[in-house]
Amino acid sequence: MIFEPIQIEISQLRCERDDRLLFKNLSIKLESGQILRVAGPNGAGKTTLLRTLAGLFDIQEGEIRLNQQPLKEYLERILYIGHKPQVTKDLTVLDNLKFLTDVDETALKSALSAVGLKGYHDSLVKELSQGQGRRCALARLWCVDAPIWILDEPYTALDVDMVKTLDARITEHVANGGVCLFTTHQPPQQLDYQTLELGHVD
Repeated sequence: MIFEPIQIEISQLRCERDDRLLFKNLSIKLESGQILRVAGPNGAGKTTLLRTLAGLFDIQEGEIRLNQQPLKEYLERILYIGHKPQVTKDLTVLDNLKFLTDVDETALKSALSAVGLKGYHDSLVKELSQGQGRRCALARLWCVDAPIWILDEPYTALDVDMVKTLDARITEHVANGGVCLFTTHQPPQQLDYQTLELGHVD
């Protein structure tokens, strides 16, 4: 689908965790069609920043606005997938997607096919490999109409073919007016993105 124009404005964001300053005076703007990779060493605050943008952590200092409105007004337009798979191991692949989304079964099965899990609908997640479990979590990118994607280490445990599939899906998403923010230790080769480097706090 084609999304309405989006503008994300982060202004003077500051965050501390366990009495340690992660970042301060963080300001950046993102608009429809843009991809932002958040980079930096372990402990630099990458996951904290993404979870704050997703509304899962409170803003300590600064401001995040979407289309000139407070972040809390737009949380339903954000799809967040964390670095952990966020799937329940004792549920089937299909039941996990049913629990995580509100779309019909036909769309869910199509999404599972897109990530290479056709035929695994009734398999328990605990019976899958790590990479297949990751594919199950990422299948939401093929069936949820959220314009803003926030992905924490989405490439973890993926094989080369699935990396290409994910890159193509992200490219398609932003071409339709979406926005994508993500972290990864290995820079993707197939995406046109900006980089925000964390870990240099004065």
